[in-house]
Amino acid sequence: MIVTFGSINADLIFDVETLPTAGQTLMAKSLHTEPGGKGANQALAAALGGAEVHMVGAVGKDGLADIALQGLRRAVDVSLVARLDAPTGCASIHRDLDGGNEIVVAGGANLAVSSDLVDDALLDRASVVLLQMENDPRETARLIRRCHERQTLSILNLAPAYRLDAEVLSLCGLVVVNEDEAEAMAGWLGCGKTAAALAEATGTGVLRTLGSDGAELAWRGEHVSVPAVPCKVQDTTAAGDCFVGTFAAALDRGLPLADAMHRAAVAASLTCARKGSQESMPTAADVDAHASLVSG
Repeated sequence: MIVTFGSINADLIFDVETLPTAGQTLMAKSLHTEPGGKGANQALAAALGGAEVHMVGAVGKDGLADIALQGLRRAVDVSLVARLDAPTGCASIHRDLDGGNEIVVAGGANLAVSSDLVDDALLDRASVVLLQMENDPRETARLIRRCHERQTLSILNLAPAYRLDAEVLSLCGLVVVNEDEAEAMAGWLGCGKTAAALAEATGTGVLRTLGSDGAELAWRGEHVSVPAVPCKVQDTTAAGDCFVGTFAAALDRGLPLADAMHRAAVAASLTCARKGSQESMPTAADVDAHASLVSG
């Protein structure tokens, strides 16, 4: 079973021909709303990947709350999602014709939620606790410490990049970063930006995603690299979250690290080939079918 402590947002997605430059006003080709937030995205990806998932977070009491929760309600236990007197988290996403994007997030209720909502009994049941950096960093650090004390595997997606104490990073079971986050982390720690260098500097596992160059992992004495799975890119918005959630679901099933990485790469590719955030994420059956084609 997977517990996700993380952000829950309503996404406002603007389709534009090209991304705006500083000071530029553009007319969007279309606008639609969709549930999002890194925490919710990863929780849904893990659930679609076959895991039992409990989402812990918060939304407001406003009109955006139902939009933010509608994707999770498909497959995730949301009984521990609080309703707070704060705005529901919201992201403004500009998406161009090539699938590139730029994103601005207002945290809202995500910044007010307490990690105390994850009680010890839930931690003891969990095989994995997924965390990101769109909540109050102090609450995220508290939960990482509690996971370490109870010997529950924590996976921290250090996104967006935020400088946590090296001691807190060392208590994580695994830290997941993309290329930009790895570079930032390397600067804080004074080391190289590869997964192996970051793992040595932190004393814990590191998974680094590399976009079209795949992903690499240094963890538990193993060094695993997987290539990206080619696709016609439509939208990269949720690819990283899909990778993390699918990887966590594979670990929950007890798959070897190399197999978990391969499934995550396939799922991320399928996500990139579709438009949207949560609506673009594949099911376990989708990944099974495509993984067999890729391996065959």
